[in-house]
Amino acid sequence: MGAKTIGLSRDLLIHPGETIADILEERNITQKELARRAGVSEPFLCDVIRGRKDISKGLAKGLEYALGVKSSFWLNLQANYDAELLMLDEEDSIEEEERSVYVKMKEIVDCLKKQSKIEQSKTEGEAIISLRKYLRVSRLTGLKSFATDGAFRISGKIAVDPDILGAWICMCQADSSERKLSRKFDKAKMEKLIRSLKQIMKNHEDPQPELVDLFADYGIDFSVAPNFKGAPIQGYLAKKNDENYQIVLTFRGSSADIFWFSLFHELGHIANGDMGKQKSYIDGENVSGERENAADEFARNALIDPVDYDLFIQKKDFGIRAIKAFADSQDIPDYIVIARLQHEQKIPSTRFAKYKVTYKWMIRDV
Repeated sequence: MGAKTIGLSRDLLIHPGETIADILEERNITQKELARRAGVSEPFLCDVIRGRKDISKGLAKGLEYALGVKSSFWLNLQANYDAELLMLDEEDSIEEEERSVYVKMKEIVDCLKKQSKIEQSKTEGEAIISLRKYLRVSRLTGLKSFATDGAFRISGKIAVDPDILGAWICMCQADSSERKLSRKFDKAKMEKLIRSLKQIMKNHEDPQPELVDLFADYGIDFSVAPNFKGAPIQGYLAKKNDENYQIVLTFRGSSADIFWFSLFHELGHIANGDMGKQKSYIDGENVSGERENAADEFARNALIDPVDYDLFIQKKDFGIRAIKAFADSQDIPDYIVIARLQHEQKIPSTRFAKYKVTYKWMIRDV
């Protein structure tokens, strides 16, 4: 049995029949006379006035002739009453389990409210219904089922909440459905896309606006989304349709080198054909496997030519001048080279820290 909500009460709803009763009193008309003029039976009209029956299309037209009030007014009055009644029924359908899921989703709810994607509701019940509508689920308790979609490869060492993860995936899907792409993805243009991405890398500010426009030109719906406790996601890759993709990266890391490697990693999944028949693909923290390793290799080689890198390593000159010169030869920022040398433990993780770049992510409604 659903828990009751505080707010609109069924007793406070005004049935359209009450409006008919008010007009009868104002005009000093009896129910019998109105029924005769409207072409309906007196018992039927009486049931409508008492709220036992609804205003039908026939009665609405009859009231238009009898009272001079357009039928659209009566039908709209009935529709508004039905909508309010449905809202109450929806709130009555909310059970404690769903309320518990909603409470866990405070971070997500606050984020969606900030973006004006759900309403600033007066009651918890209204907020839950608004969230259902945005995430496109009939119950919040069903969100966990979305967490199993795609190749779910998050390490068991990381705390994962299936409800939060499912909600995050539904957020990505809802956002993507609002954006349309005019271009089709063409794998043959991947190298050209990579060259353009390297130019955007040189901008040390928030790269989101440029990336959204660039990827759209290549048939990819790109966005950067907030990350939430319980959903340790790095990236989300999905098929919008047979010809386009969606890539979502999270705010989880502010380091530019991590962001760019993660982005090229997702491109690696596309280039390597990892989607196959899967509709979505989730990248979490501390994941491994053949496809993950292959996507990592794609990212490394796309960012830095492997032959050139081997020659650079052989020289064993890891001073900042040598690093900058090599980065220029690859048309990438020096922090990309520094991060790779640190990752491979060729230089200490603290060396050249001042050359690293961090992004101050902003929530954008792209």
